[in-house]
Order: sequence, then C-alpha cells, then structure tokens
Amino acid sequence: MRIYSMTATFGKLEHATLTLQPGLNVIHAPNEWGKSTWCAFLTAMLYGIETRVHTTKTALADKERYVPWSGSPMSGRIDLNWNGRDITIERWSKGRTGFSQFRCYETDSGLPVPELTAANCGQMLLGVEKSVFLRSGFLRQADLPVTEDETLRRRLNALVTTGDESGTADLLSQKLRELKNRCKANRSTGLLPQLELQREQLEDKLAQLHQLQNQSEALQQQEQQLETYQRALENHRLTLAYQASRTIADKLATARNGLGAARLQCSQLEAACRQDPDPDVIARSLSELQQLRQSRDSLHFDAQLLDGPPVPPQVPAPFQGLCPEDACRQAKNDMQAYAACKKSGNRLPLLAAGVVLAAGGILSFIGKSWIFTALGALALVAGLLCTGGYLFSRQRAKTAEKSLTEKYAPMAPHLWEAAAAGWASAQEAYETQATESRCQQEQLRIQTAALEAKILAFTGGLSLQACEQHWTEARARQQALLEARRQVHQAEELVLALEASRNEVPPPDMPDTLVLTPPQTEEQLTDCAVKLRQLREKLGHNQGLTEALGAKDALLEQLAAVKKRIGLVEDMYAALEIAQNTLTKASAELQRRFAPQIAQRAAAVFSTLTGGRYDRLTLAEDLTVHAGAVGEDTLRSSLWRSDGTSDQLYLALRLAVAEALTSDAPMVLDDALVRFDEERLVRALQVLQETAQRRQVIL
Repeated sequence: MRIYSMTATFGKLEHATLTLQPGLNVIHAPNEWGKSTWCAFLTAMLYGIETRVHTTKTALADKERYVPWSGSPMSGRIDLNWNGRDITIERWSKGRTGFSQFRCYETDSGLPVPELTAANCGQMLLGVEKSVFLRSGFLRQADLPVTEDETLRRRLNALVTTGDESGTADLLSQKLRELKNRCKANRSTGLLPQLELQREQLEDKLAQLHQLQNQSEALQQQEQQLETYQRALENHRLTLAYQASRTIADKLATARNGLGAARLQCSQLEAACRQDPDPDVIARSLSELQQLRQSRDSLHFDAQLLDGPPVPPQVPAPFQGLCPEDACRQAKNDMQAYAACKKSGNRLPLLAAGVVLAAGGILSFIGKSWIFTALGALALVAGLLCTGGYLFSRQRAKTAEKSLTEKYAPMAPHLWEAAAAGWASAQEAYETQATESRCQQEQLRIQTAALEAKILAFTGGLSLQACEQHWTEARARQQALLEARRQVHQAEELVLALEASRNEVPPPDMPDTLVLTPPQTEEQLTDCAVKLRQLREKLGHNQGLTEALGAKDALLEQLAAVKKRIGLVEDMYAALEIAQNTLTKASAELQRRFAPQIAQRAAAVFSTLTGGRYDRLTLAEDLTVHAGAVGEDTLRSSLWRSDGTSDQLYLALRLAVAEALTSDAPMVLDDALVRFDEERLVRALQVLQETAQRRQVIL
C-alpha cells in the first residue's frame, strides 16, 4: 500500500494537505507544526476514533483532543494505492461523534469499494489489527519499546511457525476455552454450575419438603392439644356459669329476706318519727343551740382570758400613809430642809468673828484703862456668844440631817423626789388598771346574764345539754328513717337486678378439673381460638408450599437425573481440560520458535545502526530484548544502555517485526530518531533508505 496524499480538518489542521512520495518521506518542521497530529490523523483514518475511551486526569481522549480548533466538523481524506487500485477514503463527523461517517471509492471512477468498511478498513489495507500496527509499523519516540500484545504474539507465532497468519491453533484453543466456559464458566452461564445449581435447588426442595412435613406433623399435634384444651375450657366456662346461676339464686333469696327486714325497720322508724317536727325545724333548732353553746363558751373563754385585779404598787417607807401628792410634797420639803441643814452647818464666818472678838477681849485686859477693859469684856462675851451660837447651830443641823437621812435610808438625798414621783406614777397607773378591770368584769357579767336568759327562754327551762340531746335524738331518728328508706330502695333494686340476671343454666356433662376465674377462662379461650386459627393458617400455608414443591418421588427422580448429567459434564470438562493443556504445551513450544528469527533480523539492523558495536541480541517471549556488545561476557537489557542506544535497539526490533508482519504497509516514525547521535543518525537514515526501497516510509 502507498499513500499519495492526506487532507485533514483535525485538531490544529484546517483543510491542510500533506503530499507523499514513494520511498522515504522526511518531514522536517519546528515544534507544534502538526507532525504528531498528522500521525494521529493517519491512524484515525485507517482505524477510526475510539469513542468509548474517556478523558482522565492524566490523559485526554482522542475524540476530545483532536476536535478541530476552528470549530468545524472533524473530516479527512486519504488518496492511496492498494493492490494496484487507486482508491480514496473519506471520514467525517455527524453530530457530536467524531469520524462516525465513512466512505471508500475508486479515485478515478468513483465506484464504491465494498470490501472496505469503517470497521475493517485499517486491517484490510495494512493486513494487521490496530494494536499490531501500533506495535510494529507505527513508531513514536514516546513508546519505542515493543510491548507484549496477544494479537501481535499470535500473528508472529503463526507467521514464524507455519507461514500462515490464519491462527488455526489459536482458534482451536479459543474453541476449547469456549467449550470449557460452556461447561464451567460462572454461576449464570456455565452448564456445570447450572446443573449444580439445579441439584442444590432439588436438594433444597427435598430438605424443605422434609422440614415442612415435620412442621406439619408438629402443628397437627399442637392442634389436637389445643382442641382438647379448648373443650376443657368450654366445660369449665359452663361449670362457672352453672355455679354463677346458683350463686345468683342464693343471692336473690338473701336479697328478698333483706328487703323484708328493711321494710319492717322502715315502718318502725316512721311510727317513731310521727311526733317529731320537720327535719328543717330540727336542723334550725340544733343550729341555734349550737350558736348559743358557742356564745356561752366564748363568754367563758373571754372570762378566762381577763386579767385579775391589778396589784397595788409597794409604798416606800418614807411615804407610808400619804397620798401621792402629799408624798411628792413631803419629799420636796425634806429635800429643802436637808439643803438648809447643809447650809447652816457651814457658818465659818460666825466662828471666825467669835474667835476674833474673844481674842480682842482677852487682849483688852492687858490695858490699864477700864474703858478698854469694859470693851474687852464685851468683846469677849460677844466672841463667846458667836462661838457658842456657831457650835449650837452646827449641832442642830447635824441632828436634823441625821434624822432626814435615817427617814429615807438607804436612798441618797438626790433620789428622794424621784422616788416620790415614781411611786405617784405607779399608784396612778394602778388606779387606772383597776378601774378598767372593774368595767370589763361588769360588762362580762351583764353579757352572761343576758345569754343565760336567752338560753332559758329557748330551752323552756331545760338545761342547754338536755335540750340539745332532745333535738339530737330527733335528728338521729330522722336520719335513721332516711337511711332505712334508702336501704329499702337499694334492696328493691337489688332484687329486681337479680331477678333480671337470673338464668337457668344446666349442670355440665363432664367433670371440671380447671381452676380459673371467669375472666381468665375467657382470656384463655380467646388465646386458644387465636392460636388454633394461626396453627390452621400455618398448616394451610405448609400444605400450599408442599404442593408447590411437588411430589417427593418426582423430586427424587429429577435429582438422580441431574446427578447423572453432572457426572457426564464433569467427564466432558476433564477431557476438554486435558485437550487444552495439551494444546497449550504445543503452542508454548511453537512460541519459542518465532523469537530467534525476529531476533536474528533485529540483531543485524542493530549492528548496522551501532557500527558493529553490538553483535548479539536475544528476544524473550514477552518481546523484552537483551543485547551484548563486542567484548561483553553477558547480555544486558535496555535498562543498562543509554537512552539513544535503547531507542536504536527498539528501532531495530520494530523494523524486524514490521518486516515480518506489515511488509506492504507504510512505516510511520514520529520523532523516533531524536536521541540518535550524528553518526548513528546517518546509519539509521541509510537503513530507512533501504527499507524505503521495499515500502513507503514517513519520517
């Protein structure tokens, strides 16, 4: 296959056209020119865009990444030559789905090419699936290593071992797997699990049937016991009803006797109350008596609360026999007399004058003149008189003072008037209290006399207690009559009620062994009826389940048939497993054969790229590569090599795989040589030139 040109509205490309030549096409342009976009466009035109892949946090899906920047619908066209025919492929978008529409026709005539469809276009043109093309004929610097892919492995193995890519062995293996899956895949689709599920279901049905039979037998036994107990309860209820009827009859007789006695007592009380006044009169009389008694008790209580006659104050000794006014006057006079005594006892000037006169008289006797002698005698007499008068006055004052202090002893003189005034005040208060006490006593006597007169007038000469007893007895007779009438009424109602509830109940037919009250009996009967209904519902439910499960013999026959089929399927599964294991071993043996052929071609290309530095290369079944340089004793993986050498190693492997699988398909290399040095880049271009002689190469 050879591509003439490509026209794209895809990503940043807007109606852009890329024309290609046979052989090697080197597209050299700066970053963001659209080289990788053209590579993605070629893949999308051949194999379509995967619409089930969604954008993640780390990667954009192609259906969103390559939406035209201009907003135009995604569209494209490729003109190519396939099997000697010039054809044109077109894809365009409809709605929101990218490249959903497809058309392929002969370029010159416009006739459709029916063998090419949107689904098989890439595989038909290139001869391989998309995953194989991306791992062999489409080289990008980001994923140069050839990773393992089941489709790629199958094609390489079939091509190397048989020369045929039909994959008959893989188809046979797939058929064996399908048969095994039909026998034993999962609980929903496998034949063996389905049979085992049928066996489990049949065994469960038999177990359920057995369990239901046991439950039904237990329920029937419980039903019989409950029915027996129910009959005993009904007999006990009949016994209680019979006993209750007999009790009512006895009560009726007793009630009739009580009614006669109550009527007799009521008649006697009516005869006793004929002379009594009306109950209202009795009540008013008792109320008035109660008020009179309360009034008398209140007066007696007031008399008890009255204070006794006041005690007269004690008369001080100096004031005995005096009235308060005389006592105050005496205290005042005695106080004045006491003050005068004190004053007369202090006449020192008189004493001094007497002494002076006496001294002068004595001195006058010294003179020779009689005149002086006479004057001296007079002075002496006057001095003696003054001195005597002083002494006499002092003695009399002391006597009077002593008499007064003894009279008021032991009071101090300055307290005499206060004592008289205090006694006068106390005496006045006493006289006031005595007057009030006499007034209260007189008032209480008058009220008592009036109340006693009122009591005598109401009782008619009887004592208050006797009158109150008379009216109390009358009221008691009236109340007894009312009570007797009420008892007669109650007895009549009781007789009527008993007669209405009287019911003749026949005696029970069987002995009663239960000891329950009527409420307990009814409760037990209700519970028994509920339990019987529930038991019968369960029995009916169990019967329905038993019928739904089917007959036991039929279930046993079905179980035996299923077990027989399980044995046959298990034998078939074992046979299929043996066949699959045998085929797997044979296929594994064949897989070991394709690696040397691919490795031999890859080693030659790798040696050319490195100028003969590496002369050994091995390829494992998972397509991992180990290479050895000249002089190295061991083979090492690409992890031991530089980035450029690793790219060259995987380029050699890719070229070898592409030659084996896609010899006619164009080879596309996107930045695959960016880490080559100058020397190895020249050799790589030479290798690609050689490859371009056999196929179209786009670098």
